[in-house]
Amino acid sequence: MDANHIAAARARLSARKRSPHWCRGIATAAAAAAAAAAAAALTLASAISAIAGTLDAPHRAVCHASLVAGPPRARLDIMARGFNLTGWLDGTTVRRPDPAMLVQLRQRGFTHIRLPVTAERIMEAFSTPDAVQRQLGELDEALTVLADLGYGVSLDLHPGRRLGNMQEVDPVLAFDLIDAAWRSLARRYAARSPDGLYFELLNEPKGPPSLWAAQAARLVATIRREAPNHTLIYGPANYQRIDALVELKPLADRNIVYATHFYDPMIFTHQGLDWSDDPLRYLAGVPFPTRASDPGVTRLVDSLSLEGKGAAVALVKRQLTAPWTEERVASEIASAGAWAERYQRPVIINEFGVLGWKSSPADRARWLRTVRMAAERHCIGWTHWEYADSFGFMRRVGDRMVPDEPILDALVGSRKSPR
Repeated sequence: MDANHIAAARARLSARKRSPHWCRGIATAAAAAAAAAAAAALTLASAISAIAGTLDAPHRAVCHASLVAGPPRARLDIMARGFNLTGWLDGTTVRRPDPAMLVQLRQRGFTHIRLPVTAERIMEAFSTPDAVQRQLGELDEALTVLADLGYGVSLDLHPGRRLGNMQEVDPVLAFDLIDAAWRSLARRYAARSPDGLYFELLNEPKGPPSLWAAQAARLVATIRREAPNHTLIYGPANYQRIDALVELKPLADRNIVYATHFYDPMIFTHQGLDWSDDPLRYLAGVPFPTRASDPGVTRLVDSLSLEGKGAAVALVKRQLTAPWTEERVASEIASAGAWAERYQRPVIINEFGVLGWKSSPADRARWLRTVRMAAERHCIGWTHWEYADSFGFMRRVGDRMVPDEPILDALVGSRKSPR
């Protein structure tokens, strides 16, 4: 990736700021998408070639041989290593990333970006028509910029609180909105290269697993009518946990990657959270590996008991009935690998991460490296949660963002010894 790509990406983002009202209507969007696909074709082809060169060839061959049929192998290679690019299309304000930093991350070995898109902001049931068109225009631009920078992109339909609540209260109406959204999105982006753009049905779907499984099959049919060749990404209900994945029956469509999330133990990865009244908010200093007998854990439990935080004490004790070690984490991920082998379907862990506020930096890096290595051992792609927010590997220093090198090293290796 050269300076011309960076300059072009910056120019597009700058123009986007000056002209937020554009790409109105499906016909206009389809034409724009076709032009973008043609312009990015050489970039994508060179990216795929470069990705193939960065992966361990013998291991890649073993992973490819383990699948009788499925998505094209080059797409699975792209999905091998990635991160969630939060902040651009999943918040109330738009935070566009610095293209130069995305180029650096691409050079470090990241090949895939999962792009969360808040579902309500592209649905007229929740947003005004003008707001929907502005958001779709921003999405058009994001997909073009990321393709030009050599990334494969998963478009992740990410429900917010309102749609999530509707899934539980009125699942029929919620599905109708999701189905209509995907009909529109698949039509809008059908002309973009299926080798570089993938469609994720829904993040952490709510409701009974059996209901979601039936709805997912219908969403696949909806998307396939508009975009027959794009790889789809599908995860189970119940927060897309691995124990939910192993109960899932795969769909007949073979061009699907199955997605799971991994955050265990939550008392480590989510200690100190501040967005709810969950007892996890009172935890700090939980180490990894984690045992009930660890001095830091016993001090924490004693302190919580004295403060009358019984729910937090119970949570710690419940999650530590057995130690959480590197071996246990690897065993959990191995069960996802066993499911993939049993059904001959590819799997990706497209969320895993550690909240950075209260955990030890060394323990955080150790957990991330453990998850990453276990996933790769079982031919499972991964996408770190996330880029530059509370779980991210970018830190704000003054007025600029800089990489958190120990975290990047845990994920893709150091600058001196790239993997």
